[in-house]
Amino acid sequence: MKILVYCDEELGVAGGGSRQVVEFVRVLAARGHAVRVVAPKPALRANESFLLEGASLIGVPVVRLPIMRPLLYLMGSAVALFLAMWQEKPDVMLWFDSPGQVAPLWCARAMRCPYVLFVNGLPAEELTGLWGRAPIRGLVQEALRLSAQRAQAVVSVCREIPQWMQQEWSVEPARCHVIRNGVNPAVCVPRDKAEARRRLGLHPDRPYIGFLGGFFPWHGLDTLVEAMALVRRECPTAMLLLVGDGQTKPALEELVRQRGLEEVVSFAGRVEFDEVPWWIGASDCCVVLHRAVRFYPGDSMKLWEYLACARPVVATAGEGYGDFVERLGAGVSVKGDDAVALAKGLCGLIANPAAARKMGQSGRAAVLEAHTWEARAVELERAFGIRPAEPVRERVCA
Repeated sequence: MKILVYCDEELGVAGGGSRQVVEFVRVLAARGHAVRVVAPKPALRANESFLLEGASLIGVPVVRLPIMRPLLYLMGSAVALFLAMWQEKPDVMLWFDSPGQVAPLWCARAMRCPYVLFVNGLPAEELTGLWGRAPIRGLVQEALRLSAQRAQAVVSVCREIPQWMQQEWSVEPARCHVIRNGVNPAVCVPRDKAEARRRLGLHPDRPYIGFLGGFFPWHGLDTLVEAMALVRRECPTAMLLLVGDGQTKPALEELVRQRGLEEVVSFAGRVEFDEVPWWIGASDCCVVLHRAVRFYPGDSMKLWEYLACARPVVATAGEGYGDFVERLGAGVSVKGDDAVALAKGLCGLIANPAAARKMGQSGRAAVLEAHTWEARAVELERAFGIRPAEPVRERVCA
């Protein structure tokens, strides 16, 4: 099948959105599809080759300045898409939706190309600042409505978004699919804890609690910081590794200062994706929290990475989070926004390394069984309307 992929993600920058696109492209190409990708041209020329294994990148030049960047990409990507379809019409377009980027809708209609729309968020919940003002947000929401109603299929990582589209926009249930995130178990492999700590310059014997990802309001990291003050009472040498960056970082740094936890909480900053397994490997347990600031919970990429790296997970109770890891026997579920419950869960894993190790092994086994990007690609092929062949097993180190 000839697949044309469209996205607005900076694919050369580590992040959940870019990782989702890159991994789907990788496995679809590996499964024999001819894949071309229309995306922003990487800022560094050295980053252009990362996506070219089995696929071709049609890089759209952008000016990375507020306001200008989305508008210029809208125009540039429309030209790039039209030319790509004119030169070789795809069997289907895989459109990773970004608010306001409607070039795929224009081109799909002009060239009569079917498309599958992948939606991970809604404008009413995601847009902020100038783009969040009512008139602009309304236009973007209307564009998404038209795109969803005309799509061959609508895909999301959580069931709440397609359910909302069915109720509000009359999108037929048969065209709606839920495909969760996954992981590449050949990259996210368990690392020896001692080796990981030597590599990262961490203390060999202290308990480390890890969080890796973006610092956003829905991740509840302030609760994690508050919990660390309680964890230290039972385990005075415990440390928290906050690996990543994002909009809540200044507030978190201030909270750490207020609680006198400067020696307890380490802000490691953003790291390259290849380094992620080492930071997870250096941790005794890892945390993924969810705060309901939106009506849909999403699907945290970090959860799959923790599981693949064989580390036990402490997660907020709920579908796709704490309930899921407990069902797998891969972690502990705790009440949302409850620092006392979170501290208890963390201390329990630190105090029982054998149980924690067994949980990590259960998580890794579950990932290998059914939660790789290869397995997700099979689900996506069904949304394309084809009967997939059996998954090609990725070579992994168990």
